[in-house]
Amino acid sequence: MVGSFINVLVARLPYEKSIVWPSSRCFSCYRKVRLTDNIPILGYLRLRGKCRYCQAPFSARYLWVEVGTGLAFLALFVAEVGCDWHGLPGVKYDPRGFDGASPTFRAFAVFCYHAVLVAGLIAAAAIDAEHRIIPAQITYTVMAVGVIGGVLMPWPWPHPALAANVIPPATPWIIEDYLGKIPRGVQPWPFWGPTFGFAPPGSWKLGLLTSVAGALAGSLAVRAVKWLFETGLGREALGLGDADLLMMAGAFLGWQIVVLSLFVGSFASLILKLLEAIVRPTAPSDSAAGTPVTGPPDANELPFGPGLAIGVVATWFAWPWVGPRVQFPFFDATMMGVLCAVMGIGLLAAALFLRRPVETAPAPVAR
Repeated sequence: MVGSFINVLVARLPYEKSIVWPSSRCFSCYRKVRLTDNIPILGYLRLRGKCRYCQAPFSARYLWVEVGTGLAFLALFVAEVGCDWHGLPGVKYDPRGFDGASPTFRAFAVFCYHAVLVAGLIAAAAIDAEHRIIPAQITYTVMAVGVIGGVLMPWPWPHPALAANVIPPATPWIIEDYLGKIPRGVQPWPFWGPTFGFAPPGSWKLGLLTSVAGALAGSLAVRAVKWLFETGLGREALGLGDADLLMMAGAFLGWQIVVLSLFVGSFASLILKLLEAIVRPTAPSDSAAGTPVTGPPDANELPFGPGLAIGVVATWFAWPWVGPRVQFPFFDATMMGVLCAVMGIGLLAAALFLRRPVETAPAPVAR
């Protein structure tokens, strides 16, 4: 059902159409899609991907987004609730029911909170892949949910606030004895460690600070890379929608994960581009969405949204292993400043190296 709603967003938001009215209908014959034909997955399969009335083909994207979203939610539930991937207390539950227990409120809270992020990433990635844009209606709405959840579930929740004392207060978190000992919560790490006196562990102020800092860092990181590349290349390199996507993720996961996921997402985007060059899928049709069929985007453009979404998820679930190995630079202001300067100079130098001279048309020859 969530995947079906994401399909509505993908089909309508790029054309600034309402996602509420009119109801789903075929764009070829404008007949309303029956309620039974709108059942996720089953409706598409029963109609064999065609309109019931005029037999106009529907895009296969409708089926794959619904299947992919369902599988993503299932994997998220198994990882976070069934396997307790991130080691959160009071969350693990055996879906087989062997222990006779039911999922706890904490389990539902963690799953639903992160499911909103996953749905936002899928919607943004799908729209960027098809239309080369990421609507702000998605990113800002999901970001608001992330900030509200951060206030209600501040680090180190669901651990008690006293769990933060595993590292003595006022002790630098970069000391080798404390590497890997930060309690992971719904917000994996706080904004900074040791935390500030006005925003102690477990307080709504720390949750708000962590979410807002994550959103700002995600947006500014992409904007900084965009400025560096555009300065070096002399042309547009990234869209601001990519900055909004990382801003959205930062509200849920904090600034440390989204900054690292920017680089992971870059490699994922290159891999996706190589796969696209090999497979070369045909342009989809949006007959069932009430939107006109348009030509494919420029094949030379590289949509960054799908790779960035993959980078966020990969970094997030690898954090139990990656986090302890990057704890030192992320909580040392001097080291972080040096790394940012080095990477900034490197990106600018790479962009200058890749810069192409502007081709000018030859002047007309007088005869």
